[in-house]
This record gives sequence, C-alpha cells and structure tokens, in this order.
Amino acid sequence: MAGLTRIAHPGLSRTATTRWGWAARRGAVTRTWAGTTGGDRPWLLPLLVLFLAKQVLLIGIVGPFTGHDEVDHFYYIQRLAAGDGLGEVGRVLLPEAAAPYEEYVADFPYNAEVIQPPLYHLTLAGLARLVPGEGLADLYAFRAVSTILGLAALAMTYAVAAMLFPATLFARAGVVAFVAFQPQFSFEAAIVNHDILVILLFTAVGYLCQRGLRDGFTTGSALAIGVLNGIGLWTKVSHGLVLPMVAAALLIATWDRREAGKRAWARLVGQGALATLLPVVLVSPWFLRSYRLYGDPSGAERLREIPEYGEQASTYPEMVRSTGFWQGRLEDFWANYGWRQVPFDAGDYQIMWAFWALAGLGIGALAIRGMVGRPLGLPPVLTAFQRRAMAIWGVGVLAVTVGVLYVGTIQFTQSRFAFPAMAGFALYSVLGWAVWVPVRLRRGGVIVLTLAFLLLTVSTAVRFLIPFYHGPGGGWVPAS
Repeated sequence: MAGLTRIAHPGLSRTATTRWGWAARRGAVTRTWAGTTGGDRPWLLPLLVLFLAKQVLLIGIVGPFTGHDEVDHFYYIQRLAAGDGLGEVGRVLLPEAAAPYEEYVADFPYNAEVIQPPLYHLTLAGLARLVPGEGLADLYAFRAVSTILGLAALAMTYAVAAMLFPATLFARAGVVAFVAFQPQFSFEAAIVNHDILVILLFTAVGYLCQRGLRDGFTTGSALAIGVLNGIGLWTKVSHGLVLPMVAAALLIATWDRREAGKRAWARLVGQGALATLLPVVLVSPWFLRSYRLYGDPSGAERLREIPEYGEQASTYPEMVRSTGFWQGRLEDFWANYGWRQVPFDAGDYQIMWAFWALAGLGIGALAIRGMVGRPLGLPPVLTAFQRRAMAIWGVGVLAVTVGVLYVGTIQFTQSRFAFPAMAGFALYSVLGWAVWVPVRLRRGGVIVLTLAFLLLTVSTAVRFLIPFYHGPGGGWVPAS
C-alpha cells in the first residue's frame, strides 16, 4: 500500500507499553502492509481471501434486486448505459421488468435514485456495455464490483489500524475482523449500491488524515484529500460528512505546530481550502442542477414529497429522545437486511448490545485513565498520535450519526447512512474490548475475537439470509 513505509512512535515509556501494549517501545520502528508489523501477512492474506469467498457466496445468496435501492441503482446505470441522460425524480419511470420488486422500491413506479450524483452509475454504465446479455448478467457483474470495492475498503481499514497500532496485534487484527465480518458491511459489498464506494473513500480520507497528523500535512496531501472528497461528493452527497473529520485533523495538526505562529495558521487556511472547499467547488455543477430542479442543492425537498417516504420523517428532538429510535438504529447497524425484512432474533440483538456496552465501558475506562493519569504521574496509555487519531475518528463517527438524524428529518432513516465511518466504529469497539484483555492474553484474544465474528457471519447466513431468500415461501421474487 503506497505511503505505508517506516513508522516510529516515540514518546511512550516501557512501563506503559508493558502494561497496556498499545504502541511500540520508545524508538522502535516498524513497517506495515508488507507484513512486517507483527508478521501480519500470515493472517491478513487468508482473512482477505476468506472475505472474498464469503462475498461471492453472498452475491448468490441475496435475491436479485432485493438490496436497499438496488432496483433503482441498477436501472439508473442501465439508463446511462443506453444514453438516456440523467433524468429527473418524478419523471423517470422504472421498466416493467422492475414490477415484481415493487416492495423494494421507494417511489415505485419512479426511480428515486436519479436524484443522486452520477459518478458511480456512469462508471458502471461503461461496464454494462461490456457485459454480454442483460438483466441478471449485468446485476451480478455490478455486484462483483461492489465486492471488489469492499475488499479495497477492508485493505484500507487495515492500513488505518496498522498505522495507528503497529505494536498491538489485537487492535490491528480485531479491527480488520470487525469490518470483514460485520454483517451489514458484507451486505453492502454484495449488492448494487454506491454506499460501498463511499465507505472506501471515507476510509481512504481517514487514512490520509491520520498520516497528516503523524507526518504533517503538505499542499500535496491536502490536495489529495480534496480530490478524494470531490470524487466522494460526485458519488453521494452524504460523503460530505467526512469534512468535519478533515477539518479536525487540520486544526489539530496546526495546533501542534502553533509555535510557527501566523505562518502555521496561513498554511491551515490554504490546506483547508484544498481539502474541504475544493471538493465543494468540484461538485457545484451538480448542486446547481439539483437546486434548479428540486429547490435545494441536495434534492431533499423532492424526497420529502414521496408518499409513504417523507411521511415517516421526524424531528431531531423526537428522534434523540426516543429509546425506540436508538434501538432501531442499533438493530439496523447489524441486521434488518433488504428494507428491514430480514431481522435478527431478539436474543441476538441482546448479545450484541452486551458486547457493545462492554466496549463502551472500556472506552470510558480508558478516558478516565487518561484524565487522571497525568496528575498522578502515571505513564500515558496512548501516544499523542494515537489520541489525536482516535479523536478525529470520533469526529467522523459523530458526523455520520448526525447524518443519520438529518436523513430522519427527510424520510425514514437507517443506520447505513453511518456506515462510511465503519473503520471508526471498528477502532472504538476493538479498543474498548482490548481494555479488558490482559496483554499476555491478547494473542489468544485475537483468535477468539475473529472466530466470534466469523461465527456471526455464518449464523447470519444460515439462520436468516438463506431461509429468507431460499427457504419455503421465501421472501423474494425469483427473476424470470
């Protein structure tokens, strides 16, 4: 992976390292991705292959056109491949072939996805011209692209974790296993949708932000972030939720170099413009088009008008105060596939709530230890770089959570709008669990954690997905 070379993490005492095992000893130097960080290649490559095999199976298991918005995405791509133009929401009709999948369409018989920026769809339109035949041949080719994007996102997640925790195998392997076997991430990487591309781009931007915190931001790195963000916004407007994370990283890096005075802050303005304003300028033609057609840059006003779609919208206070709302979002995060038609059993949710609560308590304990450690003269648990990187991922997680709430003011909302920050959820979860595992037991803990996620994946497929799609009275309509 380009840019992952030699990484040093000075500033952590041997006492802190021995007790907590978060980072390398003072002066230690490691390399990542090539497999020299704790000898990662022996476990990383098989895990990536296993992920790929799992995704191939999921592509076949999940019924055609039953992913969220898969019908609309598919026919948006086909429309562009046929040269019929971008279209306008409320005027573009789905073909008769989509009729059996009406329950999976938000605005049937119209295609609501033509409100989205077209980069993902234009790219796959080129593929559609190369795939022989039509219908399912194209569908499975597009799904294969989602799996490739998911594999790339998983590799980028490893790059993030390896940079952040070069001396902690539990953290590196745990974060990768979390994302690889998280059921809904797997679902996103097995259906036709642009969300999986946004996850990849969000993670790549997070990686560049981490590298900027470690090595310092340059004009080139800020420009690279800005270009990635421009690509993200041309893929889906919600990619813009990464911008607060970018701004936080730039501010923290500038504050660390505040002794440079006005020059540092002038550099912040220039880099900030490249990383956050340039992408908005790049996507401005689409915003202007949406404003002309729908009355606002995002097209949200048009979505509010869709029957049985905007009617389920709520207000921020109603959502924030509702226990049922947050329970639903937690359930969406792990299950409720295919427009919420494939939930887990109640007992499964309770187990996952318990494990996430344990992770939350671990993060709380880590925060308290950090606050009281310095006054008591205790060695730091995390390096300054690790604290700053976790802080910007916290901003990213908070931003996508606010995004989930915002969508809820337009229509019924779903946890998948938070999935772009999946690497952040994985980092915080695994870090929280690691607090409770003694350093001497963490190597074995890696195996236990990976097997637990693998069991979750197998259980999800055997107990829920396969019976729903292929059992007696299956819940999908077979393609003719």
